[in-house]
Amino acid sequence: MSTDPMDDDNDLTDSEVDAEFERTSHIGHAINVLAQAEDAVAAVDELPPNVKARLDQILRDVLDG
Repeated sequence: MSTDPMDDDNDLTDSEVDAEFERTSHIGHAINVLAQAEDAVAAVDELPPNVKARLDQILRDVLDG
């Protein structure tokens, strides 16, 4: 038996792999959500100044209204 942890996957049955995936899938989903949020923030940071100003005004109008 290998001491390399990456080789452990080869020792798992299909049902064990499925169970491990189910057990850890929420971690993958959380990482995906964070990556999407980072992309959204980056996109907003790259908006042209006039578009950003307009969006800021819309947000103020919504919050005040």
